[in-house]
Amino acid sequence: MARPFRNVRALCVAGASATALMWGVAPAMAQDAADQTTGEDATVVDEIVVTGFRSSLQQALNVKRREAGAVDAILAEDIADFPDQNLAEAIQRLPGVTIERVNGQGTTISVRGLGADFTRTRINGLEAQAASGGNRNRSFDFSMFASELFNSIKVRKTQSAEIEEGSLGSTVDLQTGRPLDFANSGFNSALSVQASYNDLSEKTVPRTAGLLSWSNDSKTFGILGSIAYSERSPILESFNTTRWQKGDPTKAYGVGQNFGGCVPCTTEAQRTELLNAFYPRIPRYTFGNTQEDRLGMTGALQWRPSDRTEVVLDLLWSRLNSELESPNVEAWAFSRAAVNNVIVRDYAIDAGKNALSYGVFDNMLVRSENGFTRNESTFAQASLNVRHDFTDRLRGNMKLGLNKSEARTPTNVTYAFEQAGVNGYTIDFRGNDRLPMIDYGFDITSGKDFTLIQGTRSTSGGDFDNNVFAGALEYDWTPSITFKAGGEYRTYGFSTWGVARAQTATAGADRITGVDALGKIVSIDGKIGVPAGSDLSFIVPDISKINDFLSVYDDPLVPNRSEREVDETDKGVFVQADFNTEVANMTVRGNVGVRYAKTEVESKGWQTISLPGGGNAYDYVTAYNDYDDVLPSFNLAIEPRDDLVIRLGAAKVMSRPTLGDLTPGGGVSPTTRTVSYGNPLLDPFRATNYDLSVEWYFQNEGLLAAAVFYKDIDSFITSVTESIVWSDLGLPDELLQGAARPTDVFQVTRKLNGEGGSLHGLEIQYQQPFTFLPGLWSNFGFIGNFTYVDSEVDYGAAGKNRLTGQSKNTFNTTLYYEDGPFQARVSAAYRSGYLMSFPGGNGNSEEGMNATTYVDASMSYDISDSMTISLEGINLTDEYNDRYVDETNRISDYRHTGREIAIGLRWKY
Repeated sequence: MARPFRNVRALCVAGASATALMWGVAPAMAQDAADQTTGEDATVVDEIVVTGFRSSLQQALNVKRREAGAVDAILAEDIADFPDQNLAEAIQRLPGVTIERVNGQGTTISVRGLGADFTRTRINGLEAQAASGGNRNRSFDFSMFASELFNSIKVRKTQSAEIEEGSLGSTVDLQTGRPLDFANSGFNSALSVQASYNDLSEKTVPRTAGLLSWSNDSKTFGILGSIAYSERSPILESFNTTRWQKGDPTKAYGVGQNFGGCVPCTTEAQRTELLNAFYPRIPRYTFGNTQEDRLGMTGALQWRPSDRTEVVLDLLWSRLNSELESPNVEAWAFSRAAVNNVIVRDYAIDAGKNALSYGVFDNMLVRSENGFTRNESTFAQASLNVRHDFTDRLRGNMKLGLNKSEARTPTNVTYAFEQAGVNGYTIDFRGNDRLPMIDYGFDITSGKDFTLIQGTRSTSGGDFDNNVFAGALEYDWTPSITFKAGGEYRTYGFSTWGVARAQTATAGADRITGVDALGKIVSIDGKIGVPAGSDLSFIVPDISKINDFLSVYDDPLVPNRSEREVDETDKGVFVQADFNTEVANMTVRGNVGVRYAKTEVESKGWQTISLPGGGNAYDYVTAYNDYDDVLPSFNLAIEPRDDLVIRLGAAKVMSRPTLGDLTPGGGVSPTTRTVSYGNPLLDPFRATNYDLSVEWYFQNEGLLAAAVFYKDIDSFITSVTESIVWSDLGLPDELLQGAARPTDVFQVTRKLNGEGGSLHGLEIQYQQPFTFLPGLWSNFGFIGNFTYVDSEVDYGAAGKNRLTGQSKNTFNTTLYYEDGPFQARVSAAYRSGYLMSFPGGNGNSEEGMNATTYVDASMSYDISDSMTISLEGINLTDEYNDRYVDETNRISDYRHTGREIAIGLRWKY
């Protein structure tokens, strides 16, 4: 008979996670569980019962240790005590996990170098799609949810047959609270309030959460509800260029993207040098104001009439609203045909970047813009989970659920003033290649010579629907072997639409010159470090004033042929054998199985048809595709000693194409001069994964682990990017919305099935309380992990490069202190640079993001058993996001959002 998996079972008694942990009652739960054990197991549990943050760290190790595959976990005490604004920022503490930040907060995650589209997220066991703003892909936007709503997070890095297909990188499991997880029956409640101050916006905003749970005395039935509300109000201060481009010395001045002339270019060599050098397309300082509010609620009904039966209904609803005003003034001529009229009066070139580092220009076109965007996003989910033990050996479970995510942009308004014929415009990068000095050559606070030339208004939205039915049976064939079989049926729907003002260029009385009465003065106060001599104040359109002024503001919006739809049906079945036995006096456990998946896709979108007699017609077309996959998997955990686990894993995996890539139509961004076309016949990403890890649990709360992994990517969706004049694309000019002209050159990207590639890496994880040190030093502890990832994939004609979104080196460290009622910790998260697009647009070799390091800290003090006060600091170094283009590292966007300091109070009963 197999040796009992005693060490893990005992350690996991304290591993039941619940929202109670979030509110600091984990020790009570652990002790209650320990009281129910006897003999040897009870002794082991008593040894590990600790309080607060250290308790949750131990429980997370228990989760990791008992799994057959590679799993990392965060439990509620971690989530509550780390100074994280949302779930993404909590998950980044785990090995191999990195996050993308938008407007200063984490939004999506990458795991082991694979981006958000390769990661599946499940909420209460149900696959979910949460989208906000303009998100139109499969990635899960974690900023939709407050971290207080969840009590555990698990990241599964290896695949087993019983886990649904769809992930090349990992499966993330999020769990909300349930009433019967509390140690005590009756009522349990908690409340937290927090005030958060941003040093850049100099605003203080609230954050609050509450929970109420009840169960009967016999703990067979319970009900729970929780709510969380928060606001954010950061300033988005940046310099950006919207890429770089260059001319062509084989052509004359005033042709293509060539300047109109060059005063100091007295030789052909100087002319060639100038026209070969890259120049910024839209250089500008920006000062965006963002307002966000997020409201989330969870509910749970739990019925457990006996140990054999459990029925749980989980409910989740979340809403995220955001408003952004984005004023700026910019050199508009560089990105338009107007560059053909620009005269270069003086210049200098950075030879290392082959780019203009300084220039004085005449006959410039200067634009002042202001836009206002409101995004409204909601997510709702209901899931029913039923578990029943038919006999001591036969068990079954059923899962039924649905979720819906709506991403709306009900208001998107942009207005522009322009002034032509500007002389003496100066830009100078020589002192700082991220923050140039800019002198516009005239008084840009005056609207006297500006003309209101454009007004756009649009509304758009996207819907995501997911319906799931799944069931499985498991049978203990012997004490050492359990067979599992099951399947699921999922339908997935995606649709997007948009309407816009048909006429965007102003005309008649609306096209007014002298706009002081329609503008307002915006000032950049210098916190971004703008060089001396730059224009820091400028006039921009006043949104509300121009709304009232324009005669066409209330004109009806018309469809802009942005409608796209994808309907997907996924069917899957699996068989799996779990084993737990003894070989050569070693515990050997794991699983082996196979999954079959069938995918059927129907996609719709607009196609442009060139007519024989000239002109175009537009047809809303439907395309079909289907494919199937056989996905074997194997996970093995060997325990040569009670404190050592060696894991092996192998699996074939697949990840379906992103939604925007599947539609027959395309997407147009007039402001960035880009067009992307879909391909409804794309096959999925496919890979074979191999994993090996060694984990040494050398003491309670202690771990030293190393893992290596290799992914052989059999198929990879790539893209081809070309520079094409808009008028040659055959697309309707109304799609330009007045933000571009038919003669402008666009970067056109099409998706294709590529050849594939490979990815490999190493993870190292270390965790230990310093109980071996004397005195107060014994109250310290450390958590750290380092991940190295490298990859090479085939991007078709562009060649080979690493995966987009993949950082080569990442690390997370936390130094913590815990002594009775006082807790403190400081954390750092480093991510090396990564690609965002390959190849880059406008002749740049690539686009990417440079390295970042975020430092956060928090401390708390238990005033009493039920009251805790806390102080947190987020992004203490005010880290800048530094986006670049080309391997020479030309600046694209250099942005910061300030530090956040928060003080809070938590109460529980």
